[in-house]
Amino acid sequence: MRLTLLACALAPLVATPLGAQDAAPTTRTFTVVAKDGRFEPERIDVTRNDLVRITLTAAEAPASFAIDAYRLMKRAGAGESVTFAFRADQVGRFAYYCSLSSNVQCRTMKGTLVVAER
Repeated sequence: MRLTLLACALAPLVATPLGAQDAAPTTRTFTVVAKDGRFEPERIDVTRNDLVRITLTAAEAPASFAIDAYRLMKRAGAGESVTFAFRADQVGRFAYYCSLSSNVQCRTMKGTLVVAER
């Protein structure tokens, strides 16, 4: 009797497919170029829990890529690139910007990360 009750209780767990949160994350790869006082692209669209991999290329002058909500700040020297990754675990619209005070063009380098619900 106990064995039958246990089998009935566990059957839904065995037969249920894995939920979306258990699925392997999707990796989204982007190249962001800092040039002429702007980022290209100016908008990055991903889905919640995506692994976002970005290569920042500072074409002419040193640049950085910062997103405050993700506590993220990466820097590339003039003519250099840096690659980094983070999990997009917060839904919403998040500003990204260049945080270098030594580069006057950084003041205009802005973009938006859009993280949609899965």
